[in-house]
Amino acid sequence: MNQPATILVVDDMVANRETLCELLHAEDYRLIEAADGATALRLAVEALPDLVLLDVLMPGMDGYEVCRRLRADPRLAEVPVIIVTALDDQASRLAGLEAGADDFVTNPFNRAELRARVRSVTRLNRYRRLLEVQTTLRESQERYHKMLMFSPDAHCVHVDGLITFVNEAFYRLMGATDPAQLLGRPALETVHPDHRDLVRERQQKILNDEPMPSSEMKFIRLDGISVDVEVASIAFDFRDHQEVQVIARDITERKRRDVQYLQAQKMEALGQFSGGIAHDFNNILSAIVGYTQLAQLMLKENPDVRGHLGAVLKSANRATALVRQILTFSRQQPEERLPIDLRPIMAESIELLRATIPAGIAFDTSVATDAPAVLANAGQIHQILMNLGINAWHAMKEDFSGRLQVNLERCVVDAAHAATQPRLRPGLYARISVSDTGKGMDPATLRRIFEPFFTTKLPGEGTGLGLAVVHGIMDSHDGAVTVYSQPGEGSIFHLYFPAYAGVALAVASADEGPVPRGEGERILVVDDEDLLAQLGQKTLFALGYKVEITTQPAAALAMVRAAPQRFALVLTDQSMPGMTGIVLANQLRQIRPEMPVILMTGYSVALTPEVLEAAGVRQLLLKPLNIHSLGTAVHAALSAKSPQ
Repeated sequence: MNQPATILVVDDMVANRETLCELLHAEDYRLIEAADGATALRLAVEALPDLVLLDVLMPGMDGYEVCRRLRADPRLAEVPVIIVTALDDQASRLAGLEAGADDFVTNPFNRAELRARVRSVTRLNRYRRLLEVQTTLRESQERYHKMLMFSPDAHCVHVDGLITFVNEAFYRLMGATDPAQLLGRPALETVHPDHRDLVRERQQKILNDEPMPSSEMKFIRLDGISVDVEVASIAFDFRDHQEVQVIARDITERKRRDVQYLQAQKMEALGQFSGGIAHDFNNILSAIVGYTQLAQLMLKENPDVRGHLGAVLKSANRATALVRQILTFSRQQPEERLPIDLRPIMAESIELLRATIPAGIAFDTSVATDAPAVLANAGQIHQILMNLGINAWHAMKEDFSGRLQVNLERCVVDAAHAATQPRLRPGLYARISVSDTGKGMDPATLRRIFEPFFTTKLPGEGTGLGLAVVHGIMDSHDGAVTVYSQPGEGSIFHLYFPAYAGVALAVASADEGPVPRGEGERILVVDDEDLLAQLGQKTLFALGYKVEITTQPAAALAMVRAAPQRFALVLTDQSMPGMTGIVLANQLRQIRPEMPVILMTGYSVALTPEVLEAAGVRQLLLKPLNIHSLGTAVHAALSAKSPQ
């Protein structure tokens, strides 16, 4: 408001403009002149004058039209206009006022009176503009305040280290119910002690006008709970002091998702690695189990040696079970899933746990009658319950006492609950809970419990695969496993199985019975490991078959192509250099469509029923094989009718 007022003088007569300018010069106005209406309109837009002194009688565009156009332009509509003209009749005055003029002065005029009118109008106009600016500023401040108060990001302002302003998002982030709980408190108290040195360093740089990128840190809520936040800060001068504005965004959920994603990536990588190891072990175990069983057949008259071989076979079977657990963790172990009722499996598993766990451990069980049926593998459910039960016992055995609780219940997962677990979807579940009163686990242990080979047990007490297997089984069942534990408070595992809409089947078990024998049928065995190919030959020969072997898939094709009817069945490994068993089966089908093929594998990635059927594979056998499973599969494949 210290700058002089701007007045636009519009008149086609030079003498009239000079008179007006000379009159107003002493008042220290900024004067602009225009000789016609078009020029006046252009200069008015450029200068935004505080007053227009306007003649009426001008060529091209008279003063009335100029006035109307000024009023029609939103930028100029509020600029005061005083018409200064020689016209003195009432009609001219009325026309000027109707065109939008604020005053009408007849020439010749009283010089003092005109100066007074100009002074009054310009002063009022400048006050009007000041009020407009103040109103706009106030509205802007109100909008900014509302934006801050209702921003999803948390905003805090502090002066000399004390909080002077917080928005709703900030005080809710800090666990407060009212801003007054935070105002006047030291801002540094909101920061986790581990990050206060970082905040002090950031603040010093900000106050020195050094640019600072956002940082991740932890805040401490009023209830003592820590939250992960991403923080940006700016410093600014306000009146006679400096203020610091802090903008914080709650990233706790994002960090949790990141941890879950990294854990899933780690589990996937470990699963692939474990699957590769298990495949190699299966080939080794195939030779151990197979040759041990052959030796037992050949030593029927020597019970002592057969007993020693039985011990070898027992250890090999334990190793086979361990490999199966690794494959289950890596989700490469095919297991048939059927619609079943979990209650009888729970009862059987609990009975076995009671017989295994010392009597000092108390058992509590609760099995809901309305728990839904699920699509599951009964053996794997049994394995989960045994793994979790044994783990619970180990967590409590230091005191030789404790309580193990196993529950089965109907559970409806809503959207809010599902959002906390990536593998859960809203819907109906059967939930198994296994809890103990043991020593519990700290957060560092909880982050690793599902990793294979990670264990807190003493050497010799476990392999570290139990919970990894649980995790793998739950993944393969499209379910989820969650765990809650605190040191000294025990642990509780929740297993979520999606409900099955159909009718559950009864779970049955069957004895192996005698090994079916052959009647001299000729079988071709294909395996790139000569030791395993010879094992297959000797085993099938002992079961009454004629056997030829090859370690080259291409050679097998040539043998069948040369005599398509020579072989009653082909038994082939899956993983072989140059040609997989599936590719070999497809090639054999082109030579002889009805040729029975049995596929052996140490793992089963991508070997879906559709893939096997398309290749003409009658049976899929998992290594290591035993005599009974091999003999049964061969007999079944030879007895089945050829596909039409």
